[in-house]
Amino acid sequence: MENYQEQCNSELRNQEIKSNMRTLTGFMWMMIAITLMWLLTLVRFFDVNAEVFSKAYIMSAILLIPIVYIYFRSDISKPWVKYFLIASICIISAIIASFLTFHVVLVYVFPLLLAVQYRERKVLWAALIMDITGVVISSLTGYYYGLCDLNLLFQSNHTLSWYLGIMNEGHIIIPFNENINFILLVYEALPRSFILFIFTIMLRYSVITSHEDAIRIADLTYHKDTDLRTKLFNKNKYEEMVKGYYPSVKRVAVIFWDINNLKKTNDSFGHAMGDALIETMALRLYEQSDSRKCTYRVGGDEFVMIIENPKPDEAEEVIQKVKTSLEQCRAAGGIYVSSAVGCEEGFGSDIELVIKAADKNMYDNKRSSREGRD
Repeated sequence: MENYQEQCNSELRNQEIKSNMRTLTGFMWMMIAITLMWLLTLVRFFDVNAEVFSKAYIMSAILLIPIVYIYFRSDISKPWVKYFLIASICIISAIIASFLTFHVVLVYVFPLLLAVQYRERKVLWAALIMDITGVVISSLTGYYYGLCDLNLLFQSNHTLSWYLGIMNEGHIIIPFNENINFILLVYEALPRSFILFIFTIMLRYSVITSHEDAIRIADLTYHKDTDLRTKLFNKNKYEEMVKGYYPSVKRVAVIFWDINNLKKTNDSFGHAMGDALIETMALRLYEQSDSRKCTYRVGGDEFVMIIENPKPDEAEEVIQKVKTSLEQCRAAGGIYVSSAVGCEEGFGSDIELVIKAADKNMYDNKRSSREGRD
């Protein structure tokens, strides 16, 4: 039987999938922005070297291939997906910064903003490490292959007024930096990395808070949707899904089970025995449940399984498997559970009618069986 921690982890996995989708959306908007700026550069709206920008754009666009493959062909719930996406964005940021240098210095912040939504400190720190690596690489490559920053080329630390003054005098003599790689690392890469580190420290508090919120949300969701005795979904979740979800499913199969003689068992042998009947039945139903086949406890002795887009005869197969499992339990010396069952299939848009038909079939089965009549 699925316990609380498993339910909680399932909710957290669902939240991670949503975070991956948001990262993919952010990736898309980043590429749209880069494409727009590249096109405006080609038509000379921006006074930027078009050849340099084109190199940056083409190299960045190549990284779209694995991203698109992951979106359409991979399971985005896998733990490695978020690291791959963050790494890809860090690489693109480094590529853009390598060619456009001082024009796009704020691009380094983008991977951190996407990493923070995962609510995990290790993801944030991994993004920082990859980001700083990109800063160092782009600082060095940007000097040689990107748009030149003359402040790095010349050995100067003067203000605008000083430059204007000596230009008005008709001459300007400024020595070149001799150890340019040292200058790039110490006076460009190091300050930018330090700023990113401080930024990450601040984001870390948001990660801690949002992670605690995610745990609380998972806890509330579990208690709101789960029958605590059986660990199956409860009636509130059942009504929510019937109203808001199943009508959008193409076809559904609904199976009703009702434990026979539960009241008589409670009166004759005590509620502990009645609870054992309920838990034994619930365990067998849970064994047949998955993301496509959800089981709900909708009453004291009533259970419903709804199958999304059922395969041919799948509902009957589930009914038989539950029956066989209960018989095996009895044969092994366990408790004997007798139940009435009824099922019906139909369109998801007619879910209410399908439920009524399955419920009627279950009561017809109860009336026709000796145990149901007793």
